[in-house]
Amino acid sequence: MPRRGPSAANVERISRAYAFLAEHEKRGASFSIDDLGGAAGWKHDTVTAYLTKKLAKIVQRNGQTLRAAGVSAYTKESFLRLMSQRNDLSADPQKPTLKPEVECLLRKARESALLALQIYNNPTIAFRTEGFSVMMVIAWTALFHAIFEKRGQSYCYTDPATGKPQTRDGDMKAWELSECLNQFYGGTTSPIRTNLTFFIRLRNKIEHRFVPEIDPTVAGECQSLLLNFDELLVAEFGTYFAIRESLAIPLQTAHVRVDPTLTALKKLQARHFEEVNAFVADFRASLPPEILDDQKFCFKVFLIPRLANHAGTAHPIDFVQVTPENEGELAQLNKKIVAIKDRHVAVANAGHLKPSDVVTQVAKRLGKLFHRTHHYRAWQHYEAHRPTKKGGNVTSDGCNTQWCLPDPVHNDYVYTPAWVEFLVKKLADAAEYESLTRNRSAVPPTATKWKAGKGKAPRPLTSNGYDGDRAVKDTGSSRG
Repeated sequence: MPRRGPSAANVERISRAYAFLAEHEKRGASFSIDDLGGAAGWKHDTVTAYLTKKLAKIVQRNGQTLRAAGVSAYTKESFLRLMSQRNDLSADPQKPTLKPEVECLLRKARESALLALQIYNNPTIAFRTEGFSVMMVIAWTALFHAIFEKRGQSYCYTDPATGKPQTRDGDMKAWELSECLNQFYGGTTSPIRTNLTFFIRLRNKIEHRFVPEIDPTVAGECQSLLLNFDELLVAEFGTYFAIRESLAIPLQTAHVRVDPTLTALKKLQARHFEEVNAFVADFRASLPPEILDDQKFCFKVFLIPRLANHAGTAHPIDFVQVTPENEGELAQLNKKIVAIKDRHVAVANAGHLKPSDVVTQVAKRLGKLFHRTHHYRAWQHYEAHRPTKKGGNVTSDGCNTQWCLPDPVHNDYVYTPAWVEFLVKKLADAAEYESLTRNRSAVPPTATKWKAGKGKAPRPLTSNGYDGDRAVKDTGSSRG
């Protein structure tokens, strides 16, 4: 015979006890055995027995005075399990009661995500993003299957003619992750769904490639993929199976990788890297700003050295969650942070581009002529930074740090990959491209004025910039 659950009357008494304890814990108020018994409807001896067994961990006793401590960690449902006479429920009350099929899928999802995290944070592994992507696709697929199973929804393909489940190698053919997205989100688009779509396609791209250099390029998307997974898991199944307690800020080093072996591999796999990197750039360029800038698509943080080392500081790393209340403050922080230096190590320009690199990449991506003069007009027209006075120094004043940073060592500006993405997206519009590249009034004011019959005429431009004599001189006011 199946085990009978608690009677409705007993459930009501336990619920009243939970409400009483939660309220007294919230107020920090003490109470007596009779107070708790009166609120719940229990006899004095019943309360005494519960205090010795079930409530021993969450009710502190000092003589006849009682205080609740730890009740807030329980939901009403988990408190009912704690008070159950069934040892399999009371021994682990935080664990939700799920069908075996759902729990198996949920454990598969959770362990796949933790394995992905282990792969990514292992300093001895070069196959990071590749391994992380594969395991996280498995984790997300299992999570969606668990959700469908909990809802009683079939997640297998059916034969259109017979309506019977399709099979493959004797097993029913379950929905892959892309079909799970279609079924779960329907026709709606969101940063979470876009992030998943990105990784489905990225996994397909890197399945037959070895490109460890891609790690820093997609680190933000990887972090969002993991956080989004944990949020959906908690929303659907509660905190018991959450992985957030297993997450930690990984230790950082000044350089991503310096292994000469990997440098050689990078040269050997240059074509593979360019193909995957181009896919990432094209995917990002296709997104609207509201999704591209959303933390649920790509998680972005500042790691700022805390120079003051006070003994009373509890946490060396503070995580600031983006909320509607502090969004404006963080936007100002994003503009003001130009470079971060500690007391001993200078910040390198890792990941930033010289003007010539920007020119090369934009010209290649557009498939059109784009040279240094065009770039000069672009940073002025779109106000990436202010012009530098002749003989003056570069400054962060007026510099859009999303696109560029001042480099005081070389007294010029370096540019971010976001600047390339912006230009490619902007200049894909034929009218915008024509206006920037053909409008002669946009010629830099320091350009040499060539007169017919006097001096040597400039040689034609190539897609890589100037060839021979230059039509625009490199002065202090035309850098970048």
